[in-house]
Amino acid sequence: MIKLRYHHLLCVPRFEGKGYSEDFCRNLADIKERLNTENYMLTDSADDICAACPNLINGICKDNKKVSAYDRAVKEALKSNRELTPLFICSDCQWFPVCSKK
Repeated sequence: MIKLRYHHLLCVPRFEGKGYSEDFCRNLADIKERLNTENYMLTDSADDICAACPNLINGICKDNKKVSAYDRAVKEALKSNRELTPLFICSDCQWFPVCSKK
C-alpha cells in the first residue's frame, strides 16, 4: 500500500517530470504510475513521495509548517466536499506555477 500525504493528492495528478532532484522525479513518476493499480493510505507525515525528497531531514520536511498547513486544508476540503484546487490550498508553494496550468 502506498503511503500518501494529504496534500500530495494535489501534486500527483499535476506532476509533469519537474521536481527537486532526479531521484525525486523518478520516485514520484513511479508512485504516480503505481497509483493506477495500488491502493493508498493518507497520512499527515512524510510519505512514499517524501522518501526521495532532499528536503526530508531525519524524517521531517524542512518546510513542515507549510506542508502541514496544506495537509490540514486538504483534509478540510475533503470533509466539506469542496473541490481540491491548488489555488485555494497551496498557492504559496514553489511549484504552484506548474500546478496552476492544469
